[in-house]
Amino acid sequence: MSDVFNDTLIAAADAFFQLPGAETVTYFPVTGASRRIKAVISRSGPENTPGVRGGSLPAFEVLVKNHETGGVASDSIDTGGDKIECAKRVDERPKVLRITEVLNHDAGLILLAVS
Repeated sequence: MSDVFNDTLIAAADAFFQLPGAETVTYFPVTGASRRIKAVISRSGPENTPGVRGGSLPAFEVLVKNHETGGVASDSIDTGGDKIECAKRVDERPKVLRITEVLNHDAGLILLAVS
């Protein structure tokens, strides 16, 4: 992608988290200090737990800025190791959940699967 296009995506990401619906979560990388970042959380219903018959866990998609300090950098994320503390429901007490997969990313945003 061109630098101009990437710069536009990065600038749009900053504005995106000023919209209603953005929440503050805590990101816990495997290495380094935790930090508070803005996120938009899509809370879906429970999903089947692989290998556990009849088991299910809540699953979330968490959209954050693709940035090493203001969000989560796509090139440094450790799926299965990094964690995010967020509420399973709006206004509930947050819980620490594991980042399981990078679903999508571009220069401005990264979409994470969390359970």
